[in-house]
Amino acid sequence: MRVVFLILLAVCSYAWSADQQYAEIGNLQTSSGITIDSCRVGYSVSGTLNADKSNVIVFPSWFTGSARSLEQYGLIGPGKLADTDRYYVIAVDALGNGVSCSPSNVDDFPRISTADMVNSQYRLLTENLGIEHVHAVMGISMGGMQTFRWLAMYPGFMDKAVPIDGSPRMTTFDLVQWQTHKDIIRTMQSSGHSNGDIMEVMARVNLLTLYTPDYFVENVDREELPGMIRDSEQGYASLAADDYVAQLEAMIDHDVLDGEGNLAADSSAEVLVVGVPSDHMVNPVPGRRLAARMGADYYEVDSNCGHIGTTCEAEAVGKRVNEFLAQ
Repeated sequence: MRVVFLILLAVCSYAWSADQQYAEIGNLQTSSGITIDSCRVGYSVSGTLNADKSNVIVFPSWFTGSARSLEQYGLIGPGKLADTDRYYVIAVDALGNGVSCSPSNVDDFPRISTADMVNSQYRLLTENLGIEHVHAVMGISMGGMQTFRWLAMYPGFMDKAVPIDGSPRMTTFDLVQWQTHKDIIRTMQSSGHSNGDIMEVMARVNLLTLYTPDYFVENVDREELPGMIRDSEQGYASLAADDYVAQLEAMIDHDVLDGEGNLAADSSAEVLVVGVPSDHMVNPVPGRRLAARMGADYYEVDSNCGHIGTTCEAEAVGKRVNEFLAQ
């Protein structure tokens, strides 16, 4: 039964209703000290902005994802996780995803961080869109990491924050995983493998932690496995290996905690952290611990689907998140 995986691949049949837009934010100095000249940031908007601009949700993209994919996967829209009947949703392409400035479209692209991603989004909102405060920042996976970064860098910019499947700091297991991904890519590149060959391998590698072993054993029959692998490879075929590495490095460096394990800023925002105990791709423990330290709400999703547990339990997660946003 590849039901969940096929839901994730519904991109092929889902109608995209928000136009892809771009903003030129000028030169962007990165955490590495190197400036990206004439950086472009991709984004899309959905819903209706109210008169006082108090209904804005900022939704950064996940690892290798795009603003476009957030709606294509059914996360933005009427009655969805980001409910466009209530909110004006600004989905933003994170740096390095191939839409915003990235190694694939900028020469001599420097090493970037989640801080650089958030800075580019802040400049998009304040300088290009004229938005100085938002109702919420919300993101999934690497988008959840960016949400934690928003809390640390611009703690007064939002009323609420919802990091989903994200982490404020990478655990040792996370670091082993992401560094291994990077090493595989660099080794294959140095051996002359094509981008297509590299991403085909990475599609399989990602399956190892996207789901749990229990999910595979219970839901994927042996005869279905080749088709599942082909689906994954097709989903990765359009990715550029250097873009993949740029965002990998941002996750490897990601850390918004101080030496005591607290958020490196005081924020007045209300926070709902969403995590899945069975997540093997982004360990949920740092997020759960930080929620306890902050006195924030924590919603634990009971699922053996692993990193996509919030997709498997999308209805329950959407209900809990929208209740929190509406409070």
